Amino acid sequence: MNDPAIATAADYADAMYTARRTKNLLVLLVLVMLLVQLGLFFVARYTDYIIPNATATTRPAAFLVDWLQYLIGASAFLGVVLTIVLGFVLLLIVNIMLVGRLIGVARTTSAYVWCLVLLVLVFPWQAFLGNATFINPDFKIPGVLYTWSELASLARFGIGKPAELPELILRWARFVGWPVVAIIIVLAIQIKSNRGLRQAFGETEPEANV
Repeated sequence: MNDPAIATAADYADAMYTARRTKNLLVLLVLVMLLVQLGLFFVARYTDYIIPNATATTRPAAFLVDWLQYLIGASAFLGVVLTIVLGFVLLLIVNIMLVGRLIGVARTTSAYVWCLVLLVLVFPWQAFLGNATFINPDFKIPGVLYTWSELASLARFGIGKPAELPELILRWARFVGWPVVAIIIVLAIQIKSNRGLRQAFGETEPEANV
């Protein structure tokens, strides 16, 4: 005769294993989307494959530009959607750990909170605030993920014409600084959630509170 407690514990374990595999896949995909956008910025800034040089005699092939434009749009869309799904998966893991009274829930909850912060950062606020009226009409609050129009118009800042230091700081932060911050947050989410799950599975000893 099967022990109901053992069957329940096995069911919780199966659910946690499934959620952990899903979480790892989502974290990897979000990292890929961020790295794709970071890499495409450097390609657009330092090569002529995306933004042709005004003095160049050749232009990028139309199909290549179309594919790059599609890739930028897809990476921005998937970056937001996958972050939302990651937040739901982490919330599911937290709920399972709370119902099952498992240890490690503190670290997993911290990972979930950081995922919400990540979602706020990657959300394309510029798409919703594009027609907003500010004192400075050029001021818009952007998300970490950029669009094709932003890349095409802003990637070559400071090249060919001098730019003031505040503009350089803002542009580098827009295309490099904040994406790097987002990547660090994604890695922190992965580390915190993995530590919490390992404690829940008994793979590591729980840390004593001082």
